[in-house]
Amino acid sequence: MKNRRIIDSWNKIEPDSTADERMLSAILARNHSGKSERKKVYHMNKTLKRLAPIAACFVVVVAIVGVFGNNAGWFGGKTLVSDLGDSGTLNFYKADSVGGAASFSWNADWGDHIDRDLTADKSKVLFGELNATGYATFRSTDNALVHFEGKTGETKIILSATDTPVTDTVVKGNEEVSEINGIPVKAGYFVTDANSKDIKNIICFADFDVPGATIYVERGGAESDSEVLCDEIGGVVEQLTKSPPDITQITAD
Repeated sequence: MKNRRIIDSWNKIEPDSTADERMLSAILARNHSGKSERKKVYHMNKTLKRLAPIAACFVVVVAIVGVFGNNAGWFGGKTLVSDLGDSGTLNFYKADSVGGAASFSWNADWGDHIDRDLTADKSKVLFGELNATGYATFRSTDNALVHFEGKTGETKIILSATDTPVTDTVVKGNEEVSEINGIPVKAGYFVTDANSKDIKNIICFADFDVPGATIYVERGGAESDSEVLCDEIGGVVEQLTKSPPDITQITAD
């Protein structure tokens, strides 16, 4: 309709030059262009309205994939889990590197160090039903326990008095913690390169503080047994956090 009015008005003017014809064509083209743009905007708005619910669903799917994919190891960061029931859930986060052997520094103010095997009676006082065996170090100034390194089953246990280095193991990676029986526990694992038989080994570990001491536990084995290894460490951590060792209860005497 608008185009018709423009043409009628133009005819009344009786253009007599090619310039006027070009001007009329330009006006009509401009009018048509405006309609086309409005149609484009209208169709775009309709398309966006249709896509909005799809986009929202996509965001939800991405979030779910992110959570479950990480735990499943799709992105190289699988989290191993040991469910300890009412005691809590122990999460083992993948570490970038781990290495070194257990060690601690002797303080000259402690006097001489007294080294001996931990007796069964003292082990029971310290570790309860864990039946741990190992080597204990006491200081001669007051016969107090400073350091213990041993095993319960196949799980290594290292215990040191507070402010005494437990181990020179260096862990680089996720430092999130789990709470087991109300005690913060940092746990992780490290996977070695494949050996000549194309077998990878895994080292699972955890460390935490109890009154007067720091405890480190470690269990190694084939990567294919990772769930079993983590559960074994989880059981040890559960007992040690439920009944924390009291290093003041035993001496070198």
